[in-house]
Amino acid sequence: MKAVVRGAAVAAVLALALTACKDGSTAANPPAGGPGTGSPSAKSAASGAPAQQGGGSAAPTDHQSITPNFPPASVDATGMYAALPADGSLQSMSSGESVVIQGADALKGCPELTKAPCAPGIQVAGHKDMESRNPDGARIEFSLLSFADEAGATAETKALAEQKRKPGDADEHPVKPLQMDTGAEETQAFQHDNSIDVVMRVGSVVAYVMASDTSPENVKYAAKLQIARVQAVAAGINPDRG
Repeated sequence: MKAVVRGAAVAAVLALALTACKDGSTAANPPAGGPGTGSPSAKSAASGAPAQQGGGSAAPTDHQSITPNFPPASVDATGMYAALPADGSLQSMSSGESVVIQGADALKGCPELTKAPCAPGIQVAGHKDMESRNPDGARIEFSLLSFADEAGATAETKALAEQKRKPGDADEHPVKPLQMDTGAEETQAFQHDNSIDVVMRVGSVVAYVMASDTSPENVKYAAKLQIARVQAVAAGINPDRG
């Protein structure tokens, strides 16, 4: 229930930011040509075959290498739409709308996405919710924060991980660190009651995955998927097939 309420709050804050943009637009429009067509290098190429749980996009398995020699990851406002998981990326889950904001709106929206103060230099923020089609109540939220440089992203990763490491003042449930290989340059994961938080960094992009009522293995897959998409978009590759 906490995750559902939080998701609604995030959607409301970002919706307000987007409404404000109608007068002085700082929100990005999704690429007209579909996911990936507006990536930094504006090149479209199919990614590899999806892992067994995937739908429309690919994530590496534990022993697969991400495409080698990727440049340091950096995602602009247009590429953010492609970097967020696409509809069908997780077959058993239905997707909400991708929301992307930039500039001053990203600075305002970042603390609501992360429930923590945001480091200076944030340029673009993106968010997407996914909910299980099954009655298990599973929910996964994906947030991406793109900074002007790696220093800003590193500072945000550290601050966000520290915040997720600590339970609330009146919380009787301990926070348990998890070992999770996501393919990111930095990864810190924590389990708290029925929720799992994964804080990752690749280049100047911070990826935050928050999940509830699902297994660590499912969250690990979702986190690996997210990092693979960020790296693909940063390299000018369309992470979706077709």
